[in-house]
Parts: sequence; structure tokens; C-alpha cells
Amino acid sequence: MPFKIQYKFQDDAETRYCVVSYEQYRNFCALPIIQECKIIKGNQTTTKKNLDEIQKALDMAYQKDTSHIRNLSENTL
Repeated sequence: MPFKIQYKFQDDAETRYCVVSYEQYRNFCALPIIQECKIIKGNQTTTKKNLDEIQKALDMAYQKDTSHIRNLSENTL
């Protein structure tokens, strides 16, 4: 079941938000570019397409390209 997370990049003071699956959350927290990451809302609705886009963004972030995940992230609740 997808849920909403709140996080910050190490080089950015801005708080960001996105909806992820549990596996994506675990991978997200493991990224060395993430300063802080926590679950803020459970049981969020999202589409498979959105989760696939987050996965693509995570894959890019592992290669140190955060452009896609920054574009997908929301800056407000």
C-alpha cells in the first residue's frame, strides 16, 4: 500500500514530499543524497504509472542524478 513521505536532500534545506511503495521507501532512505526521510501519511492512493515514475527517479538518483526525483516531488502537503 503506497504512503506519503517527507524528505530533504543533503544539499537542499527545502522539505519535499512524494508517494512511494514500502520497497521504494526503503531504497529512498538508503540513498546517500537523502538527509532525512520519514513516513507522514499511510494508505495513499496512487497509480502504477506514478509508482513506476518514482522507481525511475530512484534508479536515476542511485546514479547521482536527482533531477527526475526533484521534478516529481511536491514542496507542499
